[in-house]
Amino acid sequence: MSRLSELEKPWQMALTLAWEAHVRGNVGVGAVLTDRRGRVVAVGRNRVCDRKAPPGRLRSTAIAHAELDILGQLVPGDYKNHTLWTTLESCALCSIAVVTSNVGRVEFAARDRLWDGISRLAELNEFIASRWPVRSGPLGGPISVFSELLPLLWFLEHKPIGTVVQKYESAHPGLLALARRLRTDAQFAGLKSHPVNEALDQLWVDLAAIDVE
Repeated sequence: MSRLSELEKPWQMALTLAWEAHVRGNVGVGAVLTDRRGRVVAVGRNRVCDRKAPPGRLRSTAIAHAELDILGQLVPGDYKNHTLWTTLESCALCSIAVVTSNVGRVEFAARDRLWDGISRLAELNEFIASRWPVRSGPLGGPISVFSELLPLLWFLEHKPIGTVVQKYESAHPGLLALARRLRTDAQFAGLKSHPVNEALDQLWVDLAAIDVE
């Protein structure tokens, strides 16, 4: 049994989408929306570097985030009984999009350290507070580390001295060290031709050695 198969189905799908985003050169984040019965309503992934996307979906822009890839598929309505599963905690942009879309619950696998304190948005505005979703996360353990690692790898490659990498220098140097090592690791590069469950299995020991913090 793979590490992936031990997870709930929405997490399996979200991680698969995050890995797909990473393999295709995007920020490695994936997301899934389920209804009150747990049925999958929509799926999405980061597309900031994609040249093509399904009709009506964002791509080739800094705001082509995984959550927006999902929320942009929804007709206006009441989604209070729906759950958004995302591999990385929603940023300010996506958090407000969740509020605007009236989604009732958000599950995230890993923290987004750049946006620590994002839940305080609900303290600033009555409308935001009235629609602020129930938030649960991170998952903890190697799955959280993997979910946080994939986006960090993109920033190391594209913005090596940018704000995100600088944040990790102080907030999580252990994960940053692993990301830097994997960037030049031929074996890890070879995993891009394999499914996410094989990547997880190969990296599990390294992931388990990193503190979620």
